[in-house]
Amino acid sequence: MSWSAFSAIGELVGAIAVVISLVYLSRQVRQNTAAVRTANASGVQSNLQQLARVFYTDRELGALVLRTMSGQLPERPEDRLAVWAYFFDMLKTAELAHRHYMRGDLEPDLWEASLAFYRAYFETPGFRSYWRERQAAFVPPFREAMTSWLGSAGPLQQTHEMISRATSDAPGDAP
Repeated sequence: MSWSAFSAIGELVGAIAVVISLVYLSRQVRQNTAAVRTANASGVQSNLQQLARVFYTDRELGALVLRTMSGQLPERPEDRLAVWAYFFDMLKTAELAHRHYMRGDLEPDLWEASLAFYRAYFETPGFRSYWRERQAAFVPPFREAMTSWLGSAGPLQQTHEMISRATSDAPGDAP
């Protein structure tokens, strides 16, 4: 065999090795993408559960949040701070989920379900008031998305009815 034949065989073996490496690499990238999406989905779900948990673990804060969402600003500064911190947490978790979604690292169906949860809160008078005053604390793409969400549909009537019932049933409000 001549050197040119050895060279041709070497080039063929090298080309096959490159193709095998590319197939392996593409498989690893797909697996990594799936792992990132799974981790992001877990994080989004965990954040939603943590936000909802306040309503059954800290009933006083839950009642404050519900009253504030209905438009009744707490009188005591420490109560206002607690509610604002809750709203900030909720908006920051939504901002992070939105960022994952916009980067393609969160499945669209999970984002849509999460957005439905968030919008039930965002569309309340108290939350809208908080947003108007503090939206500068959030990144521009999220601010633009919030503007769109808040302008695209009216408040969710069912949520407002739930808040009205909860605030009228709050301790001390009964006749």
